[in-house]
Amino acid sequence: MSDEHDRQMDERDTITPTERRNVWIWAVTLFVFFAAAALVTAGAVYKNKIASIERHRDRMNPDVGEGGTKPPPAALSAEANPVRAQVGIYIDRIIDLSVKEARWTVDFYLWFRWNGTGVDPSENFQIVDGTIESKEKADEYTSGGERYVLYRVVARITKFFDVSRFPRDDHVLTINIESPASERRELLFVADKESSGVSSRVRIPGYSTYQEGVLEKPHAYRSTHGDPRLAAGTEKVQSQFRMGVWIHRQGSGFYLKMFVALFAAVGVAMLAFFIKPTDVDPRFGLGVGALGAVIVNTYVTSSLVPDTGVITLADIVNHVGILTIFLSLLQSAISLYLYEKRGKKTLSRLFDQVSFVVFLAGYLVINLALPWAATL
Repeated sequence: MSDEHDRQMDERDTITPTERRNVWIWAVTLFVFFAAAALVTAGAVYKNKIASIERHRDRMNPDVGEGGTKPPPAALSAEANPVRAQVGIYIDRIIDLSVKEARWTVDFYLWFRWNGTGVDPSENFQIVDGTIESKEKADEYTSGGERYVLYRVVARITKFFDVSRFPRDDHVLTINIESPASERRELLFVADKESSGVSSRVRIPGYSTYQEGVLEKPHAYRSTHGDPRLAAGTEKVQSQFRMGVWIHRQGSGFYLKMFVALFAAVGVAMLAFFIKPTDVDPRFGLGVGALGAVIVNTYVTSSLVPDTGVITLADIVNHVGILTIFLSLLQSAISLYLYEKRGKKTLSRLFDQVSFVVFLAGYLVINLALPWAATL
């Protein structure tokens, strides 16, 4: 009787060809799922990167308006005879930058050099989308009809950062100077490309600068600002001097620091595959505990960006971690069923071993593809 029982148990614990095939179907399906997820998410991130590069290029292109629109004609009318003022800028410090609060503060030198007395571009210049916190005249020079004025300016500038690829994001910081009292036909800025620049001392925590440039760009307002000298419906066009500084995340330190807890939690969840399915508390407890850690990490990373509806790269990485842990819990439930309900201990062990390899490979693939697609 005992021998017959042992024989029946051995037969139950034998892996049949159909069962072995089902395990491999599970493995292939799971890996295809991870590969498809990597392709879709990394593809979307890569498209966002290309679009971001194009937007940054357009912002520093005098032939393209804001948002990719057609700008006002750069050529002046035949009767226009503006005062041409050479304008330059030298950034001495970027005092602070907050992606979450959509602002940055900069300390810079700004100079004007022009001939004529009809227009004074240095008198009432303004910073578009910004507030001048302090303005100090550092130098002034007059020789005949030529005038030169140098200012030391500290300004706080509003910028709505594109956080789609956070924390592998890059941006163009722009300082836009206009003289609101004069239209472009009266005052034309000429960018001093030779003397403008950024100090080598400039440091931005979490970012590094890698390019800068200056230009003059016509800026049209869809309003006359109530000016009785302009006909209704006329666009008021002003000459805008623009300084752009390109910044990006350099290295992987910040990225790894942000997700090290997440990666550790997913790794702990995968250790459950080495625990006997009937040891329910540790087998399922590891996954549940890891899930809680990932949710906390999601909350922390979300607190670093503005409260918008944008799904960031950080959100995608966290969601992949949550989904991976959920699938590992599902796998544990199936393994427990095979081990306890059907008595297929050998099949359960094979299922666990194969699942571990596929989970590890799939998770690595998607987490290598995402930062690669996002990085310049």
